[in-house]
Amino acid sequence: MHKQAIILLHEIYGVNEFMQYQRRKFTAAGFDVFCPNLIRRPSFSYEESQQAYNYFMEHIGFDVYKQVDASIKQLKERYRKVFLVGFSIGATVAFRCCENTACDGIAACYGSRIRDYLSLNPVCPTLLLFSQEASFDVGQVSALLKKKPCTNVLKFSAGHGFMDKGSKNYDKTAAKSAEDAICGFFQNS
Repeated sequence: MHKQAIILLHEIYGVNEFMQYQRRKFTAAGFDVFCPNLIRRPSFSYEESQQAYNYFMEHIGFDVYKQVDASIKQLKERYRKVFLVGFSIGATVAFRCCENTACDGIAACYGSRIRDYLSLNPVCPTLLLFSQEASFDVGQVSALLKKKPCTNVLKFSAGHGFMDKGSKNYDKTAAKSAEDAICGFFQNS
């Protein structure tokens, strides 16, 4: 049986250079990494963010988590531990998998739509990393999520997408802090 696997879940843009970077980083750390193309098409450019968001909402939707749930169960047959790491829409998809007992941990980065799934109760260690958001009260949502079992919430004074070097909101300091938190989370899971 293999040691550990990570399923990387991308932002609205798809499997772009940022996701390739994440794949290389986690592979170098000793994980087998799987990065499904949730949008089933070539990636969007950063300039196409509204088109990418509309495409995801109209053609894919957050119920794609069911496919990820199935992948977790399949990988668990071959791996001792299976983790999820998601960014933006991928973070929300990852959070929707938090009640899957086959999942060994979730790191969800700036998943603003997690606020729509506050009824879920994680059964595995869950690290939620929030950015500053204009669309909702991050403090209020974080306070509710901190009461959930197995859940740790971190808030960053940076904009949505702050870990992605290609994003206009990239913040080197916040990105490094978030990466360190994620590494520590996986070392302790």
